Amino acid sequence: MKDGAEEKRLRGRLADMQTAEASYLRHAENGDLHALLTEPGLRRHTDRNPDPDRKALLRIYDQGMVTRREGRALYDRIKALAPHGECPLCGIGEVDTLDHYLPKSHFPLCAILPVNLVPACMHCNHDKGSATSGSPGTQPLHPYFDQLGQGRWLVAEILPTIPVTACFAVRARSEWPDVLTARVKYHFTAYDLGDRYALKAGRHLAGQHRRHRQLLGIEPEVLRETLREEAESWTKTNPNAWETALYFALADSDWYLTRGLEED
Repeated sequence: MKDGAEEKRLRGRLADMQTAEASYLRHAENGDLHALLTEPGLRRHTDRNPDPDRKALLRIYDQGMVTRREGRALYDRIKALAPHGECPLCGIGEVDTLDHYLPKSHFPLCAILPVNLVPACMHCNHDKGSATSGSPGTQPLHPYFDQLGQGRWLVAEILPTIPVTACFAVRARSEWPDVLTARVKYHFTAYDLGDRYALKAGRHLAGQHRRHRQLLGIEPEVLRETLREEAESWTKTNPNAWETALYFALADSDWYLTRGLEED
């Protein structure tokens, strides 16, 4: 940072950043990050109440964290937190960027807070954009803080089409409070997960078509049992992976075990 006056001014904002981080963590643990929009301890940049250091704070992230070697090391460590390099927002994209859970354009004090930086794929980062949540039900899931339990909530249905089509949906868990149910469904829609999972499933089934026909030729129940075993195997990895939902749906589909495997 070449501007000595700017550097001094930003060093004076460290206390503001610490206050912002404390507020962030408090609300995150309470599951109400949407309340940060009106949190007194966290300054939000607006046209009526602009943050005079907004451009400088954003530049610290863009130049100091993304491009400079020292900052890039932290950037890459946060990216590496995603298991198997998969985007935790969708479960299918490859992590190649960091997403600001609270958009840095609206919350410049959170631009470099690690707690606000989430590993993501470019698709999810683009879909989310810089929108902000104004209510509990429209607050996207935060992979660091939101705990959905170990039970299955992602389900699929096999549609009677040739080629085979799978339709994915959220089935709320009985133990979820209403606001969490709303948030999971909002997240599912906001990140276009239904269509994205369906595309993945269609391509996958095209590759499995011949094998499934061979198993069906032995006996339908042999194929059904194989599909159930695949579903259980995926459950061990992730009970809410699209593969888990797909294979349970296939095993439960009498149509798939008969007409669904007809030659195109």
